[in-house]
Amino acid sequence: MKIEWVRVSRRPDWPWWSIALPVLWFALGAANVFLAASVGRPVRLCLFKRVTGYPCPTCGFTRGLLAFLHGHPVRAWLYNPLLFSFLAALVVIVSVRVLSSRSPRLYLTRPERTAAWIVLSVMFIANWLYVIRWTG
Repeated sequence: MKIEWVRVSRRPDWPWWSIALPVLWFALGAANVFLAASVGRPVRLCLFKRVTGYPCPTCGFTRGLLAFLHGHPVRAWLYNPLLFSFLAALVVIVSVRVLSSRSPRLYLTRPERTAAWIVLSVMFIANWLYVIRWTG
């Protein structure tokens, strides 16, 4: 495994849709939360849970985001540890890029890539089981 810090522009060249899609998703979620609160009904955002009865791998994100916005970062992380850990890492990487014009590049050999996929898959499944057991 080899990690290099390469020089890049401070502003990431993301396509417009990669910014518009999360903004739209957040706006729809916020509208749903607002409308549900105004009529006194619980927020139900997860279509997967409605259909199967089990929470999806990202369930708990809305509750976690609300907990984070209320000043409870640990409670937010407990709703969905893998998702909030990924978002924290993303914030750190983008911040380093914006502040220093450098970005990490990870080079993996084929066996390392296979091992990384296995580890990520196990983490994903373990997180999903956690979400089903504790936050679902």
